[in-house]
Amino acid sequence: MHLEELDAVARWLSFSLASRLEGAMRPVRPRPRALSLLSPASPSTEAPPAARGGALAVGPGRRRRFGPEAISPRRWLGPGALGKAVLLAPVVLLALLAWSRRWTSEDAFIYYRVVENLLDGQGPVFNVGERVEAYTGPLWLGVLALGRALVPASAPIEWVAVVLGLVLSVAGLLAVTWAALELWRPSRGHDTSRAALGLPLGALVLVALPPFWDYATSGLETGLTFAWLGATFLGLVTLALRSGGGGAGEGRGVRAVYPLALAIGLGPLVRPDLVIFALAFLIVLLLVERPRSPWRAAGLIVLALAIPLAYQIFRMGYFGALVPSTALAKEAGESFWARGWGYLVNFALPYALWLPLAALLGYGAAATRGLWRRGETRRALLVAAPVLAGLLHALYVVRVGGDYMHARLLLPSVFAAVMPLAVIVPGRRATGAVLAAIVVPWALVCAVGLRAPAEQPKDEQQLQVDDQRRHIVELWGYRHPVTLDGLVAQPERRLALHRRQGLLLAELAERRRAMVLDYSSDRNRFGERSRRPRPLDWALPRPGLPPVVARLGSVGRVGYAAGPRVHVADKNGLADPIAARLRLSPQRAWRPGHEKTLPEEWTLARYGVPATERGARILAGDERVIAARRALACGALRELVDATTGPLDAGRFLANMAFAVRERSLRFSPDPIRAAAELCGGQRRS
Repeated sequence: MHLEELDAVARWLSFSLASRLEGAMRPVRPRPRALSLLSPASPSTEAPPAARGGALAVGPGRRRRFGPEAISPRRWLGPGALGKAVLLAPVVLLALLAWSRRWTSEDAFIYYRVVENLLDGQGPVFNVGERVEAYTGPLWLGVLALGRALVPASAPIEWVAVVLGLVLSVAGLLAVTWAALELWRPSRGHDTSRAALGLPLGALVLVALPPFWDYATSGLETGLTFAWLGATFLGLVTLALRSGGGGAGEGRGVRAVYPLALAIGLGPLVRPDLVIFALAFLIVLLLVERPRSPWRAAGLIVLALAIPLAYQIFRMGYFGALVPSTALAKEAGESFWARGWGYLVNFALPYALWLPLAALLGYGAAATRGLWRRGETRRALLVAAPVLAGLLHALYVVRVGGDYMHARLLLPSVFAAVMPLAVIVPGRRATGAVLAAIVVPWALVCAVGLRAPAEQPKDEQQLQVDDQRRHIVELWGYRHPVTLDGLVAQPERRLALHRRQGLLLAELAERRRAMVLDYSSDRNRFGERSRRPRPLDWALPRPGLPPVVARLGSVGRVGYAAGPRVHVADKNGLADPIAARLRLSPQRAWRPGHEKTLPEEWTLARYGVPATERGARILAGDERVIAARRALACGALRELVDATTGPLDAGRFLANMAFAVRERSLRFSPDPIRAAAELCGGQRRS
């Protein structure tokens, strides 16, 4: 017997033994035909057995292939019972873990107040009669409003948001799992005799990170972000593989292109910073679709831009601004690299996130290189584009200085970077074993024991980032702080005091007209302020305003509890057009997101009228109130007040659009005296 035949017999025996061991892990299949022991010169009707590790069996002098073609389509275990169980395990885990950490964040109540005003016919506003875009995600606002309108009135909106966020988060992870499975599925024409199992290692990385559990049910737009990223990526993968990229079908899938272009365009409406992903996905769509004419390419671009452009026109005409008030208040166009780097470190180091990402992204880079060399450019593009977009998004978050909520702004970056690697199908089993040996133990340790600090540093010159849910649960004693009424479980803690503060303001609005600039400061045994409103006895809100005007810092829970009859003057600018346009101090704070504070003289000048002779003397004699009133009455600031409070008609809509473009950089000093000098120049005092 020739040496070549002996080698073939040995390989066949090893393959048979491996097949028997694997048979216990999958349904019984017809036994393969016996291998013919033919000489090398004889033609064979059976593909030669694969070398150990699932790599394509090759002759002398040929290199083993690295990538999806190393897996046999007819021996593919992904769709089988075992494969489905393995692939769906992270999705099920995310659902269970997110539900176990259900809660509602402070900023979510801003959405809830806007939704209630919208459904009451007042428009998408935080304060009735003042047009300010106090929310970051218009699409999430629409989803919340639709969900609130469809459920019974007795169902709290907090639970509507929690359920929607959970469902969307799970759907997003399921979509990327499906997309990655399709992406790495073997192309037609490639065959081996070894079975392969998809490993959901990227999905496991996402599920192991506690911030993903937290923000799945926080009431914010994070769940919708995951769903949008997952759905658009799945659409791109499906389109690419069915348009000649080696998938199950052929043709260009024309009918799927147009809805996919529309879906990609929705990204900036989920969150403005998702425009980075939307542009990347639109470029991928054009490269994959390869429009036959420039007109068709232009049509796809116009289709993608149609909805966000329509909303941008609405934003400019209705709110008189180019971006949401939240972006203005947090100065999303400014740079603070040092603080942003600290924000990144605050996320990456506590969970040792660099370890699994380095392993997976290294594998992804090698696989992309192999795909590109073999001419599978579409697959290579689908692997590289989300990773690069995720890295660019993370760079943007670092540039703007991060956020005060731990890890929140970086979650889309990680989610996108891991999307094409949510499931991997390594051509060699040794590669899969090494990756699993890195990712799986890390995931177990991270999910069980790795946590970020629950408390912020005492030193205000250090980064002030809050692991909000952990702080609420571990330090304040809440179990599942979802609804506003559920906060009374800990009546002496800050959240319950916020609820009571809002209810006291609502009660005050039922009894009288009042201006509230201050609150009682006596403290309980936990050191928490009682926060009872202290109305001014010498000033009232001017006619045309709700009964109570209250100056506040934390406007979420308090504002929602207070209701529409309380005008909330947000001194930090998220819901206030004046405070949002304050100029930042050159010495920027190390607490991201809340660097602006509008002095109370502005509130008195905008909303107050004297209730007594003493009040008349105060309002007429306070130099800072006079300066604030002067600044509000001249220049661009007067136009801003008219744009946000004047009657809205066609003329005002067009004037607001012009104002939004012309005064896009409007900023002024928080000091009323300096602001009056800047805005009014040499004008005489009125």
